[in-house]
Amino acid sequence: MQAEHVRHIMTEAVLTIGVHEPITEALRLFASHPVHHLPVVDGSELKGMLSSADMLKLEHFIPKSSTPASIALLTEKFHIDTLMRQPVVTAALDDTIADAALRMVSHGVHALPVVNDDNHLVGIVTTSDIMQALLHGIGFKTTPTQDEVKRQPTELEMRHILEAANLATLNGTDTAGIAACLLFLHERNVLLEELRVDVARYVRGGQDERLHTSLLKDIDRLDRQMALSTRL
Repeated sequence: MQAEHVRHIMTEAVLTIGVHEPITEALRLFASHPVHHLPVVDGSELKGMLSSADMLKLEHFIPKSSTPASIALLTEKFHIDTLMRQPVVTAALDDTIADAALRMVSHGVHALPVVNDDNHLVGIVTTSDIMQALLHGIGFKTTPTQDEVKRQPTELEMRHILEAANLATLNGTDTAGIAACLLFLHERNVLLEELRVDVARYVRGGQDERLHTSLLKDIDRLDRQMALSTRL
């Protein structure tokens, strides 16, 4: 499996809004474009994040008739820098797709602005982008080379390898720690596969509460495994 990166699936032409723009501009952008997230920028520097859900806070204040007086009142009462979410949960260009998916799940968000080392906005990645990546098999080699096929053990061979590794750790012959490392990587691969399945269900079928809880449990199990490995 190759570690594909956020840069390969993100959208580079990002619709943004300036931090000093009036709130009516945010309403206009959400109404006229098929987007649910607006990165808030000052120049190209990321300052915050607005979502269509944030706009629901204005529901009872949006005038039914757009008179100059009502628009002026709305603009005076609400400002982008007070409605936007900050600090922003972001992704970096070289984050893996799995990293981005885990971050979305753990923070309960559906889009990550992608920033460079200077916190300048360079793209955005959404749950839809990750879903498309999964559906198209991004991150997996669909046509392995002959050498790669030769290196892949069968299920029976893998079972024998793991049994031998367990035996080596029990009888003290694993002096170099190779068997222990193999067992650790196998367990981690199992946990990652369970997480992959849950993430695929999450982005394809909707974000119900039970599935969200299952994803958090997957992440906790991976965290515990990593914490245990650092103490060994």
